[in-house]
Parts: sequence; structure tokens; C-alpha cells
Amino acid sequence: MTLFEIIAPPIIGGIIGYTTNVIAVKMLFWPRRAVKIGRFQVPFTPGVIPRRKNKLAGVLGKAISDQFWGHSDLESVFTSETFKSAVAERIMVIISSPDTTLAFLDPYQKNQSAVLNQVKDELCIRIQAAILKSDLKSLISDQYTRIMHERFGDGMVSKVFNERTFSVVLDPLVNLIEKDLLENGREYIMPLIDEELFELSREPVSNIINEIIPDKDAQLAFIGDVYTRFMDSHVRPIVESIDIEGLVTEKVQQMDSTDVEKLTLSVVARELRYVMLLGGLIGALIGIANIFI
Repeated sequence: MTLFEIIAPPIIGGIIGYTTNVIAVKMLFWPRRAVKIGRFQVPFTPGVIPRRKNKLAGVLGKAISDQFWGHSDLESVFTSETFKSAVAERIMVIISSPDTTLAFLDPYQKNQSAVLNQVKDELCIRIQAAILKSDLKSLISDQYTRIMHERFGDGMVSKVFNERTFSVVLDPLVNLIEKDLLENGREYIMPLIDEELFELSREPVSNIINEIIPDKDAQLAFIGDVYTRFMDSHVRPIVESIDIEGLVTEKVQQMDSTDVEKLTLSVVARELRYVMLLGGLIGALIGIANIFI
């Protein structure tokens, strides 16, 4: 046998094997769209992955949701100390800024929210109820006795205009006040609520928080505790409202075939090169075997 007859079979076999595997790998992604000749679609077009992209998206979404990143995993993240600390620290940054105010409570803003109006109405009703529940007669009588004693001591005036004497007008007075409060209390109370909300809306949140909880560490701990109690009660409905499978599936379906190819190659490019080289090696071994057959 000549040298050419010995070298040619493994070289040709290697080239054929390598080329075949290159074509097979390329057919995973190419062509990206169906190729038609007249009314007929060319077989094996589009490539495997573009043709099955929607199916791949569904399988990938289900796999990620069931095996890698499900609702239990999200729940673990949201209830972790690391996540809680990050949320609490971010809230602290926001409320510590002097620019952060309760401006959304401004009763004089042009577009008053329905919620704010409901809050104001509820406050007004509760204030009216609280005043009416209090013992106005005793409060007025006690104040009357105190004032008379401070001004006139135990003298003749105090004895003449004592509590018993004052009680003659006290009952009608209390009844009049309660009736007026029921009928016109909103006119007295609502302007006071508006004024207080207006002042409160311009107060930095940090000032309000510092008056209630002066210590910064205590503020951070309080925010973390509120977050923990909220998540303990509501984290499961929250994570179950997140459709992980649907989000992944939709995202992959929206990807262009070029992006899918890039994503796939970013993971398995080296392995696919090994497949091509393996095809060349197998082709060369077949060529060598043919020399001796």
C-alpha cells in the first residue's frame, strides 16, 4: 500500500465525521425559520430548537418551578434574616430622609383620594362618639368647682354659687351641648382634622418616628419585627400569587431564536465542540479500520 492509501482513509473519514456532526449541531438552531419551495416546506426546517421553542419554554418553566425555584424557595427568601434586614435598612434610609414627609395626607391637595376622605370621616365620627361617651356633666361640674375654689376660695360667693346651685343649669347645658354636637359636630371637628393633617403632612417622617422611638437600633428592630409579623401571616398567599412557571415560559417564548441560540451556546458551547471533534475522531478510526478490511 502506498503512503496516500494509508493516510487518505483516516483523513477523509475524520473530515466526514467532523462535518457530519457540525451539520447536526447547526441543525439544532438553523435555519431559524421554515424554508419553503413553492407550497412545500423543506424537511428539517426550521431547526430543532426554533421549531420546538414553545415546548421548550413550557418544559423549562415547569422544571424551574418544580425543581429549582418554587414557591417554598421564594418563601424561604422572603422570610430570611438577610432579606428582612435588607428591607428594614432600606425603609430606614427612606424614612430618615428629611425630604420624606406625609404629604399624601395633605387635605388641601387638588386631587384628594377617596381613601383620605374616608379616613377623615371616620376620625370625625369617632371623635364625636368619644365626646358623647364621656361624662360631660361630671367634667363640667368638676371644672366649675375647681375654678370657683381657685377664684373665690371658701367665701360667700363659692357657697352661694356652689355645685348644687350650678346643677340647675348644668343638665340643660349638657343636653344642649350633646344635641349641638350630634347635629353640628362635623362643622366643628372637620376643620380641626384638616388643620392637623395639613401640619402633619409637612412634618418629616423621621421627626415623628424619633419622637415615638428615639433609638435608631430600636427603630430598625421595630421595622424588622413588623415585617416578620406581616410575612408570617401573608407570605404564603404572596408567593403563591407569583406564577413562576408562567413567567419563565412567557419569557422564553418571547425570546428571539437568535437569543435562544446564544443562551444555549453560553452553557454548552464547549460540549458541542467536543461532539464535533468526537465525530472527526470516530470518522478517522473508521477510516483506519477500512485500511485493514
